[in-house]
Amino acid sequence: MKIFFVVLIVCCGTVAWADDIGEKFCNDEKVWDHFNNMVKEYPNDMSVQILHALKIGLCKKIQNNSISSSEAIDLFNNMVDNAANLRGEEEITKDEL
Repeated sequence: MKIFFVVLIVCCGTVAWADDIGEKFCNDEKVWDHFNNMVKEYPNDMSVQILHALKIGLCKKIQNNSISSSEAIDLFNNMVDNAANLRGEEEITKDEL
């Protein structure tokens, strides 16, 4: 499962350092395709389901201007870290990727 979280962080979390972060966080088709494939591949993995639902909700909140892009990305990245910790995985920092 450690590989799963590395892939998830690389594909979904690294957009936090890109230009136009809100746009990339919510509208990057490659990231959504990957995320949607993970949801299908791991239908019983509640961590994947929760992170997927969280990202959908955060993007909706960005769209409604009720949360900033950077706040949404920070929340999402925190939940990725929490999900990894709950699985007993070693915490992966962004600097290590």
